[in-house]
Amino acid sequence: MAPHDGIPEEDADSLEDSTHLSRISLRKDTNHHRHQAEEIAAPEEDPVSTQRKRMLFLACVCILGNELCERLAFYGLQTNMGLYLKKELGYPADTASQLLQVWKATVYLTPLLGGYLADAVMGRFWVILVFSIVYFVGMLGITLVNLLPQIRPQRDAAPPAGLATTQAVFWVFMYLTALGSGGIKPCVSSFGGDQFRESSARERSWRSSFFNWFYFSINIGALVASTVVVGVQESKGYGVGFGIPTIAFGVAIAMFVAGAAANLYVRVPPEGSPFSRIGRVLRGAFTKRHLSLPADAGQLHNPEPSTDGALPYSMPHTQRMKCLDKAAIKSEAGPQVTLTEVEESKAFFGILPLFLCICIYQMTYDPIFTLLPYPGDAMDRSMGATQVPASSISFANTFGVLFTVVAYDLALVPLMQRLRRPISITWRIGLGFAIQVLALVSAALIEMARYRVVRESGLLERFLAAGPEADPLDPLFTQPMSIWWQAIPYFLLGVSEVFTNIGCMELFYTQVSEGMRSLGASVYLLTVAVGTYLASGLNVMVAAASPHDTWVSNNPLLGHYDWYFWLNAGILVLGLGLYIIVARSCGYTDKAAAAHRKAQACDQGTKAA
Repeated sequence: MAPHDGIPEEDADSLEDSTHLSRISLRKDTNHHRHQAEEIAAPEEDPVSTQRKRMLFLACVCILGNELCERLAFYGLQTNMGLYLKKELGYPADTASQLLQVWKATVYLTPLLGGYLADAVMGRFWVILVFSIVYFVGMLGITLVNLLPQIRPQRDAAPPAGLATTQAVFWVFMYLTALGSGGIKPCVSSFGGDQFRESSARERSWRSSFFNWFYFSINIGALVASTVVVGVQESKGYGVGFGIPTIAFGVAIAMFVAGAAANLYVRVPPEGSPFSRIGRVLRGAFTKRHLSLPADAGQLHNPEPSTDGALPYSMPHTQRMKCLDKAAIKSEAGPQVTLTEVEESKAFFGILPLFLCICIYQMTYDPIFTLLPYPGDAMDRSMGATQVPASSISFANTFGVLFTVVAYDLALVPLMQRLRRPISITWRIGLGFAIQVLALVSAALIEMARYRVVRESGLLERFLAAGPEADPLDPLFTQPMSIWWQAIPYFLLGVSEVFTNIGCMELFYTQVSEGMRSLGASVYLLTVAVGTYLASGLNVMVAAASPHDTWVSNNPLLGHYDWYFWLNAGILVLGLGLYIIVARSCGYTDKAAAAHRKAQACDQGTKAA
């Protein structure tokens, strides 16, 4: 793919320039909503002031610290929840799994509500703050359920208030955390992106780096949760074990409020319901479908920002989806729609094909995490004198993320800038697809090798000879193959996340209008929910099509997990092909790459002076 995937570099630069000029000249009526650091002052060639850098750095510290602590709280709650439901609340394993899946789906569906409220009603800052309080109440309630003697679950006996009461109270607070998390998820990354001025090429390049470190913070929080917090839950009990994430989230709120108290944040005001604007555009285009478009796009209804009911920002006219341009024809027929409203609707519709591609990516992300622990439990898990839990090998995923974020941001990006070949967002996402294919292929090859070891070592014959009561997880049937081989697909999966997931966070932020950025983030998060449902559906279809557990067997000595990984790798290859077509045809503008070129030109100009 070319650097801009279908858009010549000159056109992309001119588009950046036109967008820059329009925003400098047309945003004058909304400056009172922003902090003084956001004021439009110097031309793009001027360096960013030291004071501006300091304030931006402190704002990012508060936002990244907030995200780290919030993710520590979330994963501290989620990681061990399956065992908690089974051991403490008395649910059967299948019921516990179903309840947890429904809760997880809710976590990734509620961002649609949070994104809508942020863009249409409250603004991102207030949505984050209000939903954080809801989140904290839920966390505090779950902690108290496991501390108060009257309702605290007990493994050997029902609590004094009865197990049903404990379960009911617990789920009320669990769904409060789902609601709170959904309000925060689509807003924090977008709120962080808001801190960087669109009018500054240097700050746009910093924004790309911010999304890298944002994802780094997420995984640091997840790493602490899956190691320290889970260990405390097992050794000290769930009252203390859930108390730590609750305290961590209190720290997250405190850091976020501290940034507001220090007047560090840029706050973008809500612009009204994005759905109603899209609806008006569709209705206007349909009502005026019989009218002819003017030869000059300048004759379309395009008032100055914040005048005549217009939005406080403008977007340049594009040639895609020209049928929607008819909504902006000046006519008494149908609603009067501005050209900017048409263009932001085009931008939103433009990310929907990408949505389908990312759903395929998320669908094939799931099998490594859900399936590898099963055969891993029967492999050689020794590390010295201790036995490593099969699920603990997934730490390699977090390590892959942390390693790649640092290497990408501090080594690869500067190298490509020196070579004058900055990595475009679309290239970055596609590379993540390819690396995830490698992760699935490596998992399939490891499983093929494991099955060969099972056959050649005589384990399968000994197990079958032991009779139907034999347990494949019995140490007598431990497979002579180290579980540490599984670290390879986990690590590659982490590398893939850095390229695709962070690239998607940035692309879904930059490709939509200022008034739809929280909605864009929530659409990206929705891919996780849809991908999870698709993965579950594929699992059901494979189980129905493969009788006697010939693919995904409960017995790790039998089955063909390798076939399932090969199937997912093939699906993802098709998804990568679809993604390449979408990326080339939809013409996503790469503001990060353009910003790198402009910042580099700025540096050269400064040195020449």
